[in-house]
Amino acid sequence: MVNLCSEKDFYILNKIRSGEWIPSLDTGQVYSTRKKGFMKFSVTKSGYPVCNGVILSHVIWIAANGAVPYGMQIDHINGDTTDNRLCNLQLVSGSENRMLSLARLTYAQAEEIRRRSAEDKISYRKLAEEYGVSHIAIMGIVNNKTYTKPVDTSHVSEDNRRKLLEYYKNGGKIDTARKVFKIQQAVIRQVLEEELAREAKERKNQENEL
Repeated sequence: MVNLCSEKDFYILNKIRSGEWIPSLDTGQVYSTRKKGFMKFSVTKSGYPVCNGVILSHVIWIAANGAVPYGMQIDHINGDTTDNRLCNLQLVSGSENRMLSLARLTYAQAEEIRRRSAEDKISYRKLAEEYGVSHIAIMGIVNNKTYTKPVDTSHVSEDNRRKLLEYYKNGGKIDTARKVFKIQQAVIRQVLEEELAREAKERKNQENEL
């Protein structure tokens, strides 16, 4: 089945097929045979490398997987939009991408919301007030439109986990931590949840040993 795609992605696909652009999936760079050098991408205010309206992540993704289907977006796994190696890119829906970038909850909280809505029949509006999100966000969670799977944190190093926890304990805000650590907001929330749980477990074990 042929996937519908944007005109810009079709343009990229033709450049690659003609051999004019040679993307490196390992480095996230693009060589131009016409200019006989690597293309220069400038970083926009939103943090994405672009050259003449062409987004670098799309060039790398298309070279490996073909055009991006309508309704889907390319997400940077480690949260760094300047890191366009293929291993750092994944295809997600628009709602998934927004969740990863702007997450206000963790997957465990979303699961709790689904359970309380189904079992305790708590209204969307009441849940929204309790968890500090909009009732539209609650609706998306309950209807399994967002927060549909646990967030992968395996790429976050132990050193970054420690620094992130210290940053948070010292009053650092989660929405600014994303820029500081170049990690997606959903990943930050998940890491903090895991590290705080680990601390609590260690503290309990120490108390039991006394």
